[in-house]
Amino acid sequence: MHPKTRWSVLVALLVVAALVLTACPAQPAAAPAQEAAGEEAAAAPAEEAGPGEEPLEIVVWAQANNVERWRADGPAKAAEMVTDFNVKVVPVNDDSGWGEYKQKFTLAADSGEAPDIVVSGHEDIPVWANAGYITEFDWCRERYPEFDDVIESLWNSATWKGKLWGVPQDTEARPMFFNKKKLAEMGWSQEEIDALPERIKNGEFTLDDMIATAKEAIEKGVVEPGYGYWHRPRKGGDFIQYYAAYGGRLYDPEQDKLVIDREALENWYAFQRRVVEEGITPENYIGTEWSIWHDTVSRGQALFWNGGIWQWADWAVNYVADLGGEEYLFSFVGYALQPSGIPGRPGVTLSHPLVYMITTPEASGKENQDAACAVLAKTTTPEINTLHAVESTHLGILKSQADYPDYANNRFLSDVLYMLDYNFYQPNHVMYGPYFDILWDFMVKAENGEMSPADAANAAIELLQAELADAVLVE
Repeated sequence: MHPKTRWSVLVALLVVAALVLTACPAQPAAAPAQEAAGEEAAAAPAEEAGPGEEPLEIVVWAQANNVERWRADGPAKAAEMVTDFNVKVVPVNDDSGWGEYKQKFTLAADSGEAPDIVVSGHEDIPVWANAGYITEFDWCRERYPEFDDVIESLWNSATWKGKLWGVPQDTEARPMFFNKKKLAEMGWSQEEIDALPERIKNGEFTLDDMIATAKEAIEKGVVEPGYGYWHRPRKGGDFIQYYAAYGGRLYDPEQDKLVIDREALENWYAFQRRVVEEGITPENYIGTEWSIWHDTVSRGQALFWNGGIWQWADWAVNYVADLGGEEYLFSFVGYALQPSGIPGRPGVTLSHPLVYMITTPEASGKENQDAACAVLAKTTTPEINTLHAVESTHLGILKSQADYPDYANNRFLSDVLYMLDYNFYQPNHVMYGPYFDILWDFMVKAENGEMSPADAANAAIELLQAELADAVLVE
């Protein structure tokens, strides 16, 4: 078994084992006030803090770079609007990688020193809820009307076992970006370039067409060999888009089981190998430094590349500010859904909402859940969320945001908003982490030519069945 896979499965099993061995497993919380006073008291607003009292300190952790600071700074600003508690938010924006950030949180939660509110991907909900780190959120949602403005479908991403565990903080799309100037150099008319997103949306321009176009660009000397297509250079959920593009499904909600489609998996792996064999992606490309990747795509050296809409702000601020920032990007970058691998099927995009989660008294060592809920209500407003959405180029989470002036006037966000109609989520399942690790490990072997796509797919399925057993269905 691959060491990463063994470790991921071991961690998941240890969490489950710990819960079984405890006589009284941590219960998904209502707020402490609810537990003490019953349902009627839970529905009543909390008493206002008296004047002169020391404010209650609420700590918020977020993984964020320099253009994503509002993940934690938003709640700090929102705290100024909270009237039913005297609160002060201490924001902690952590620019370490996601793996390190999540490890810090789990260690803190195990020690009873977690923050009051943590921001992370929705896929962390099953494991963290199972471990007793986070509270249920239904009671909080029902308490404040601000939560009624959240786009209804986004609540699905924060739902596990029929219960809510958090409120969406942001969401996004992962487009296929393309170099409009390079396409023009190949002889494409402006009309053809402008029509590309619609053709992809309608399934008229597929992954095969993308490969053929990239090869042609290299043959014509428009781009250098290996620069026809650059996918994400390191591990991430983006790659699942290609499994979906070939018709694969991830999850069966009725049976609460993960799903693997043998044909779609092999086609995905074949695509990853083909882009290397066709010369449009470099050999041994996986593992390329992010700084090299960002610099290459944002400065127009690649023809096609896939990424996230949040990277637009990163490029503008951190990579091409000297060339004109956002206006420079608009001058040559186009964006569309990820093309389908099946002619006639619409393009797709993975959306990965981050969520605010309230920690349990056991995880945080404090009983600040009611006050944390009040802070999140004021954070879930167009005024606060738009600060983050615009500065970091993430899609808004609220129904009213589309008409909120600061959001509506943002050209890039308005252009990509339609992609939410073609999105899908990674499933909230306690074994999804090990599931994805296995798919990733064999995808790398297929792309690097260490195994054929067919052999890699078969080996991945065998390992899924061995490690996940009844948790996975094979189609």
